[in-house]
Amino acid sequence: MRLGSLALLLGLVALTLLIFGSIETLRIAPLVAKVTEVKGDVVAVLPPKLGRKETVERPLKVGSLVLAGTTVKTGKDSFVILHWVDEVEMRIGPNTQLKVTRSSFNRATKALDALFRLDLGVVFVNLKRKLPARSRLELETPAITAAVRGTAYRVEVKPDGETRLEVEHGFVSVRTVKGQEIQLTAGQTIVAQPNGEVNFAEP
Repeated sequence: MRLGSLALLLGLVALTLLIFGSIETLRIAPLVAKVTEVKGDVVAVLPPKLGRKETVERPLKVGSLVLAGTTVKTGKDSFVILHWVDEVEMRIGPNTQLKVTRSSFNRATKALDALFRLDLGVVFVNLKRKLPARSRLELETPAITAAVRGTAYRVEVKPDGETRLEVEHGFVSVRTVKGQEIQLTAGQTIVAQPNGEVNFAEP
């Protein structure tokens, strides 16, 4: 009798977790970017998936969609502009490699959760309006992680990982690889190294 009650209880717990897990899955939706402008040699590197063991490169054109897991690569004299909901715009400059690591939003709270990885090149991020509460938008490089909610800033990463971040307007919260927190406002520029060294520089 006790074993039967225990099995019933475990079954109810599992059912509850399944129901709440399903609700959470329905609440969190993928956030997809759309290409609004492109010039030159720009490709999307798609990650392996079920039935495909290797990555695949596909050229990007106006109207193309970019999902989480995709790496965008641009060639010489090339660029592409990506646009997300909530007026998030990103201009990816020439000779750049940017990965959309994470990109989703909460249907209930309208909060955005996005993480990008910039290993080489130049990116200009423009948030045309303040993001909803609880939103998180971060850009990671070999030297820093920049978090914003409503601002415009430019990040350049050199082959050795040196990162230069310039704030055009608003503010940016920067965390170095050593965990140091730096708050930057409009007109401020920093140059950060992969070893954690950071210096303020002229814009």
